[in-house]
Amino acid sequence: MSNQIFTAIRILTLCITASAIVSCEYEFIEPEKVILPEVISFADDILPIFDQSCNISGCHVSGFGALDLSAENAYADLFRQGLINVEVPEESGLYTKLIDNSGTHQGRSTASEQAIVLEWINKGAQNN
Repeated sequence: MSNQIFTAIRILTLCITASAIVSCEYEFIEPEKVILPEVISFADDILPIFDQSCNISGCHVSGFGALDLSAENAYADLFRQGLINVEVPEESGLYTKLIDNSGTHQGRSTASEQAIVLEWINKGAQNN
């Protein structure tokens, strides 16, 4: 009798497990399509990213924090602190912070913004 109960429990467990596996569904999320501007301008393309993501109260604003990303000081401060590497753009401190998905930088920038910053560095990180 106990063998029959044990067998019934095993079959029931197997059926529940199989049902759970079969009912699992994966929905593929299409990655954001990135369209880069032909010319990337520090003033028109990069600074707005800082204004949206970095220059918020208590972060990288003038006179507060280690890095000043205000319009007046951002370009000079990025180079002064060694955050731009035109030789190996992917290793630039600015870019690695943008793609960092942990801590205070988590979710602060989009894939498009990250791609624009990387391309700006690839093209020499001009102050235009």
